[in-house]
Amino acid sequence: MSSLSPLIAACAMFIGLHWLIAGSPLRSVIVSITGEKAFRIAFSLAVLFSLIWMGWAYAHAPYIETWGKAVALKPVANVLMAFAFIFLIVGTFSKNISILNQNQPEDISAQGILRITRNPGLIGFGLWGLAHFMVNGDWAGHLMFGSFLFQGFIGPLNMERKYRNKYGAAWPAFVAQTSHVPFLAILTGRNRLVLGEISKPMVLLSVIAFLLVLYYHATWFGVSPLL
Repeated sequence: MSSLSPLIAACAMFIGLHWLIAGSPLRSVIVSITGEKAFRIAFSLAVLFSLIWMGWAYAHAPYIETWGKAVALKPVANVLMAFAFIFLIVGTFSKNISILNQNQPEDISAQGILRITRNPGLIGFGLWGLAHFMVNGDWAGHLMFGSFLFQGFIGPLNMERKYRNKYGAAWPAFVAQTSHVPFLAILTGRNRLVLGEISKPMVLLSVIAFLLVLYYHATWFGVSPLL
């Protein structure tokens, strides 16, 4: 008889890898033994394994309904997914916090999508989790998509503890210009939206990727995002 136990274990591994290893002092201990490159390779493979395990466990988990299939929320979920693709793709191929390695605090200038959020990739991941969490009202969906939602929205706050030590005085200068919550720095007057700084080809690629997934979603995953 199938149960939620394998999915719970897989989700715990995924969250644990990020919070108990990558986002804790334990990371430095492991890196001192293995070296940075070996750690990154091993960590990436472990995360990949946890994601594959989560997918397998989700596919074999029992359907235990909470609020059921929220069909009425699918239009909202699709809007969230469109933004998720933009944040993920534009954020991945744009300047990120690595600019802190090359600048003194007085030279820090958050531009492009960093004006909107300093964690665009993870925000996109969180939006992806939120969109699917909303429309999948069952415990397996809550576990898997809730893990993605949590890591995307809350995970960066754990990572930023490490950044404070890593980047020194450059970090508070960067934080003063940016926000974790999208558009908050702009709404509070600490930054401004400059659409011309955001790569139009990357936005177009994001929209195309979103439309392709929308069109093929039923074929690939057996569930229509539209009906």
